[in-house]
Amino acid sequence: MTLADLLSPATVVDFVDTTWCREPRLFPGGAAGVSLLDIDGFEALLGALHHAHKGVLHLACGGDRRSLPPTLIDADGMLDLRQVRQMFEGGETLYLTKAHRLSPSLADLCRGVEIDLAEHGVALRESAGAHVFLTPPAAQGFAPHRDEHGSLVVQLDGRKTWRVEESAGTSQPCAVPLQEWAQIRHREFTLEPGDVLYVPEYRGHAARTETVRSLHVTIRLFPLRWRDVLGEILTALPSMNAPVPGARAVDSDALAVELADLLSSPEVRTALPGLLGRLAARRTVRQAVLADGGLGEHGGPKEIDKDTWLVRARGADCHVTTDGGFATIRFPGGAVRGPIGVLPAFEHVAKTRVLRAVDLPGALGPGATVDVVRKLVTDGLLRRARPAEIIELAR
Repeated sequence: MTLADLLSPATVVDFVDTTWCREPRLFPGGAAGVSLLDIDGFEALLGALHHAHKGVLHLACGGDRRSLPPTLIDADGMLDLRQVRQMFEGGETLYLTKAHRLSPSLADLCRGVEIDLAEHGVALRESAGAHVFLTPPAAQGFAPHRDEHGSLVVQLDGRKTWRVEESAGTSQPCAVPLQEWAQIRHREFTLEPGDVLYVPEYRGHAARTETVRSLHVTIRLFPLRWRDVLGEILTALPSMNAPVPGARAVDSDALAVELADLLSSPEVRTALPGLLGRLAARRTVRQAVLADGGLGEHGGPKEIDKDTWLVRARGADCHVTTDGGFATIRFPGGAVRGPIGVLPAFEHVAKTRVLRAVDLPGALGPGATVDVVRKLVTDGLLRRARPAEIIELAR
């Protein structure tokens, strides 16, 4: 599943151009019919946790969030699920953090969202992550608050009603006092299974159930900020090492002009696109390689020839850059660099999911193109297409 799936029938272009970082929005039924996680699967995740009380599983009730009591952990460090069920039945919301580390389907979803955003020019300062919330009927786990991340809320089971601040509040994560919350203009959204709600960062929100329980996953999204870009500029450009003029230190207007001139200098304007591109390439998609059956592969790269069908490894995002006479293709877990003549081949790999060495464009000879794909297989960007995938290609 990708971001495009979650938003359907709306498009990622529409989302990025009109909604991203701007306003809350409901996407009805985008995740309908897709099996991400059910309540039995959620309980299975809890049963597999080790030392869940150490920042992994939390409780929340009536706006009060707290860590899991150590008394729920047995001598082997595992959860006592009987006690967990009792606490849930007593009104406690179960809040599981970093669920993408436990669930392959949630890992796939987070990676798919990251890649869709990257392909539409949206960079993230941190990788997307999935947190899961199971709330009993007639309950509100968390008090009104503002987060430093945007959220894609995917309703998996039951029903939950959200109230979301219409206009942006402070640009800091914080709790919203109830007196202030009562004065804020809200929009209300009731989510049914398959619905997806987008909540921008720093937008106050609260949610509660009524007559039925609710299971939802929140995909946390951290947009790249200007402060992140400024940090890249400060590190990369020598002009930023210039001292602040001491004679003007008490003149705020003169200091502002000096800084504005520095930031608008030709050096900064020329370097900014490249700095932003490199920053996005490093941060937008996490570097961990997703499981894709690599341990079960038979036959080494030496058996790959010009006609061997290859596919992009699961969740592998690519970025191609040039540096003088060299081209580099970067992807989760590694990078491959070669002479500039390999650039067309790298660009083809970056935008094509299924390929053969014989299909690679450019002036490389047959032997060189085979060497390129063998290297990309060895480093984990490509893998052999499986028989079922080859049959699908033939249709």
